[in-house]
Amino acid sequence: MAMMSRRHFLRTLAGTGVAAAGVTLWTEVSSFPGTCVVRPVKIPAPAGWAGKTILFISDLHYGYAFGPEEAKALSARVQGEQPDLVLMGGDLAHHPQMDLDGLLAHWKPGCPTVYAPGNHDMAGGQTARIIEQARAGGLVTLNNAAEDWNGLKLIGLPSALCAPQQLSLCDGPGWKIVLGHEPDVWDHYAAPDLLHLAGHTHGGQICPLGQALVLPTLGRKYVHGQFSRDGNRTLLVSAGIGCIAAPVRLNCPPEILKLELV
Repeated sequence: MAMMSRRHFLRTLAGTGVAAAGVTLWTEVSSFPGTCVVRPVKIPAPAGWAGKTILFISDLHYGYAFGPEEAKALSARVQGEQPDLVLMGGDLAHHPQMDLDGLLAHWKPGCPTVYAPGNHDMAGGQTARIIEQARAGGLVTLNNAAEDWNGLKLIGLPSALCAPQQLSLCDGPGWKIVLGHEPDVWDHYAAPDLLHLAGHTHGGQICPLGQALVLPTLGRKYVHGQFSRDGNRTLLVSAGIGCIAAPVRLNCPPEILKLELV
């Protein structure tokens, strides 16, 4: 299903009043920060990282049902978790021409933030503006790039829907974390000792009876949660923070992943 079809479907569904008896409706007013959950995930630690925590945040969609006040609340929530590192997995902005001043002015997590772009940050080949703003705002920006972070290899890949991914960055020994926005691309990340952090799906966003009704391209196979394969390869898919097409979440609250390195 094309992205426009997904948007049209969610708008239509939201307009019909999908809340029924026995299900919980999260709306633009109450979805964040009130219902945001922090989901802990234990991850085997590389040398020197045992006992540390990393927060993974995805899909803010700043500019759509997420503005400066929500950015301030998110920053405070992150500070309260006292992470050693924050990873942002794409769709920082709702569209590639968005002004991020209202987000970055409030972003004070108390630790470094590493970011890789998603499809909404890069749509239509307009890659530079969001990446430049993120970098100027103090985020370590990885776009087909890798960086050693105190013995931890961090790899940031662009949206697979918008640009070629340099998969050779994943080669080589040692444990590595890959920020790759679309989860279904995990099938192509064949290197061992690899943790892929993804978003993109919003967990389905609107999930009557717990099942997603519509999902985006490259987000239909691995929708939400944790997946593992041999070779010490793991995929974590976050439901993200923001919304797309309709400012509504049904049975799918916004979430932050808390990686507890053990």
